[in-house]
Amino acid sequence: MSLTLLLLLSCRQPDDAPRAPFDPSSVQPPWCETDEAEVDALYEALTLRQRIGQHLMTSMSGSGDGPSDSTRALLEDHALGGAFLSVVTGIDLEDPFETARLIHALQQVALEATGVPLFLSLDQEGGPNAALNSIDGGTDTVGSMPIGATRDPWVSYEQFDLMGRELAALGFNMDFAPVLDTLQVTRHGNLNTRSFGPDPELNADLGVAACLGLQQNLVLPTLKHFPGDGLVNGNTHSEEVVIEEPREVLDATILRPFVAAIDAGCEGVMTIPAQYTALDGERPAVTSRPITTDLLRGELGFEGLVVTDSLGMKGAGIGLEDGEHKGLEALKAGADVLLYVSISTEDLDELIALVEEALSDGTLSEEEFSTSTRRILRMKQRYCAFEEAAASLEEESVRSRLARPEDAALSASHAEEAVVLVHDRGGVLPLDQERVLYVGPDTLFQDPGSGWLNLVDQTFGDALLAAGGDVFQRVWFLPPDPEHEYAQVAFLAERADVVVLGTLQARFSAEQQQLVEWILQGIDKPIVHVMLGVPFDYAQTGERVDAVVALMGSRSVMVEAGARFLYGQIPAPGTMLYDLESLSWEGADSEPSGGDGSGSCEGVDCSGFGICVETGSSASCICHQNYHPSDDGLDCVPDGA
Repeated sequence: MSLTLLLLLSCRQPDDAPRAPFDPSSVQPPWCETDEAEVDALYEALTLRQRIGQHLMTSMSGSGDGPSDSTRALLEDHALGGAFLSVVTGIDLEDPFETARLIHALQQVALEATGVPLFLSLDQEGGPNAALNSIDGGTDTVGSMPIGATRDPWVSYEQFDLMGRELAALGFNMDFAPVLDTLQVTRHGNLNTRSFGPDPELNADLGVAACLGLQQNLVLPTLKHFPGDGLVNGNTHSEEVVIEEPREVLDATILRPFVAAIDAGCEGVMTIPAQYTALDGERPAVTSRPITTDLLRGELGFEGLVVTDSLGMKGAGIGLEDGEHKGLEALKAGADVLLYVSISTEDLDELIALVEEALSDGTLSEEEFSTSTRRILRMKQRYCAFEEAAASLEEESVRSRLARPEDAALSASHAEEAVVLVHDRGGVLPLDQERVLYVGPDTLFQDPGSGWLNLVDQTFGDALLAAGGDVFQRVWFLPPDPEHEYAQVAFLAERADVVVLGTLQARFSAEQQQLVEWILQGIDKPIVHVMLGVPFDYAQTGERVDAVVALMGSRSVMVEAGARFLYGQIPAPGTMLYDLESLSWEGADSEPSGGDGSGSCEGVDCSGFGICVETGSSASCICHQNYHPSDDGLDCVPDGA
């Protein structure tokens, strides 16, 4: 850490003194020196197949005892230069040191196979979207949208510095983060709370601080998802998303944070499998030369590493002709690293053969390929991958940098800064001696917006209990069974003075919205709505409840801060960055998912016994009491029918 940065950090003392503004120029990462002669020697020592392998990254698996047989083949036979780990593959939920042992073993196999270490990456965005957290031996972080609510670049820097330190301790040297997307629509299930928010200028400040926090720890950030997501509802994993805004709109909104981060020296970018007609009328960013080479490298002057988002995503194939391979076309576009979360051996062999053929016949520039390969090697030098891979693994050193009490305390202070009181029109807060019924999602859930399975280590009700409240709970798995759960809630509510209602991405869950609607109609008790996910759930509850609190995060660090606020132990200084009062619950307040109209409520009247709402790309009837949705969800029928 530089002397200037240390001095700035010292400005935090005493606690009530204002901090000096965050100065990006004060962050000077301890990069290793790069040596062009060594880069040339490494390049010349690699076979063509090994050079191609440097451009490939996919999931790898194993345990502390070493890589699996399939992973060993990826490293020895296919000479892959990058590995992606997750809790499904190699992140050990029982002991983080076992993860470090696996990473160390992967590096040894790679060094023996090619003499070049791996880039090892994961999805560590913070908050719910963090592969390393308190459950598997790390520290809980607050997540991007809560960081946005603090409006403080220092919080962003410190959160990502914390994550970078823990990632580096395990041996990771790349992170698929931070998310620099500017979320301006409300039914984007893939982004949900992964964005800092809707303000491009604020996102630029927070994004710069985030990427520098990772680089400070020699973890290469990949700013995503270039040129920017968040202007339309759509999930590129499963849909062909097309953005038709003119260039001037792109410049003023989604591009702004990326331009700022590149200018500040951030050294990695991830391109998105979505099409931007103002930039390329045929292809998505991942395979677009006008976007990757002309815009990113040419116009914006980016000299770092370009990584594609997973080329297995549906949007990656937009505009490609029969026989055109997404991986090869991404290389031609100017990408350095091709990410496949999953790829078969057969498909990998086909891709390598196609790249070899394209280099031979000149359809892939040999000069550009060589420049890109050397860029990868040089960046591995710069991020000290050679030194780290060759070093011995010391258990005490690993454990001393993980789950530090001071990091947990820092993250807790950030969480307290992020809590947002949307309103308390009923004057029900703070809670005091009331008997509280907490109703909300359980600890294991499938995110209704993104579809990703997630696990947290406590419910919001657990946090209320820990804060000293008189609390009992009714929790459900997502999606809930509305009829069954409502009967239980109605029975339990008779014993309560106040109902605290937790929702998580209910904007994308018809079942959750149906249960909430019956609770609002049938429970005659004060209700406090706590939004554990996107704040857009407010569209349904709004002024119909006594108080609304936005946490925008479900990890322990956020729910504990929220519980402390409800019991009056801390204030709620966070800022709501969205105009929640303008949200529409009935029908759409923005374009349907993918812009194809598939989620339209047009013509759906629910027989007059409910209202039609849109949840992402689908429409559903939310029915009044004594009625329930029909089998297709597009009508309301009487109970018992």
